[in-house]
Amino acid sequence: MKKLKICFISTNPTFLGGATMFLYNLIKYSKKIKHNAVEFTWIYQGKENKKYKKDKINFIEIKDTKFYLLNEFLFNFKILEFLKKNSYDIINSHTEGFWINFYKKKNNQKIIHTFHGNRYYFNKNHYGRLNLMQKGLLLILLGTNWIVDRPSKNVKKLICVSEKVKRQIEKLYGKKENIVVIRTGVDLKNFKQRNKNKIKEKLNFDKKKIYGLYVGRGGYWTKGLDRVIKISEGIYNLNKNYRLIVIGADLKKVGHLLNKKFIIYIEQGKRKILPYYYNSSDISFCMSRYEGGAPTLVTSEAMASGCLVVCSKDSEQEIIKDEENGLIVEEFGKKSAEKILEILNDKKKKEKIIKDSMKTVKKLSLEKWGRKYLEVLLK
Repeated sequence: MKKLKICFISTNPTFLGGATMFLYNLIKYSKKIKHNAVEFTWIYQGKENKKYKKDKINFIEIKDTKFYLLNEFLFNFKILEFLKKNSYDIINSHTEGFWINFYKKKNNQKIIHTFHGNRYYFNKNHYGRLNLMQKGLLLILLGTNWIVDRPSKNVKKLICVSEKVKRQIEKLYGKKENIVVIRTGVDLKNFKQRNKNKIKEKLNFDKKKIYGLYVGRGGYWTKGLDRVIKISEGIYNLNKNYRLIVIGADLKKVGHLLNKKFIIYIEQGKRKILPYYYNSSDISFCMSRYEGGAPTLVTSEAMASGCLVVCSKDSEQEIIKDEENGLIVEEFGKKSAEKILEILNDKKKKEKIIKDSMKTVKKLSLEKWGRKYLEVLLK
């Protein structure tokens, strides 16, 4: 039987961020239900031009340039050249979509574009912190973002990972009939509630201490690591038994933020160990200034693992309702620290929030999400 050939255009597979894990989880689920009936190819930007195969996935690395804005266009045209010479039944873009405007679609070929966020709003988010010259350059970048991310008429379906992203796309480009929202799924067999004290012992953590958790490899300002540290400092000042676990942050960029007594820094833990860090933590933070996912993968993994999830209001984690299945904060100091400790000390209220949080995230299981996504992809 002829295999169905699916090509993904996405981020570097070695960078274990949300978009990367999104694809790994989708491929994992697809293989589970389709067995060997699908052949996957994954195209991404990297340091060199190369082709290789790993875990039955064909990887195509396309060399990028050192100039960011030039990359925006060059990578698109390199994709275009590659796709002209290679044939796929389905092409699903997760980053660049500008090439689609110039691509001559082959017979019975389907093109789908997935928005994990919106770069126009992601970059606009930085405007308030820049000087006058930087603001001028940002305006050029925003114009480039608007052009590059504009949905093409050649796209069969536009998939957004949240209602927020759908609203942003339609605000920029008008209403779309071919747009659909599919929230990102989470592997509930891997991320689940476990005995906290046993896991703390496994990781050599103190059973008597309270642990907060920040997981993120992206830009520390956008991801709000500075906010997490400010709130954590407030918690530590009120309770010296508190510790903050920071996983994945780039030490070269954030070393100046991590010089605190209460911080435990882990450069980049293995993915298979990550569930245990959630299990050992009492609190998981999402203090982002902008996010596409609602929830983000980190938030849903924390919810599934039984953490008290604390989110910033501007991260817009749409499935989180304040003091119902998580906490939402607007202030990043003593006031929020007191609010968090108050919930942690109220065992009955804390357990109800966590219980409702886990109930919410069960609707986003890998199986339910994968089924919805593949239905759009393969229909």
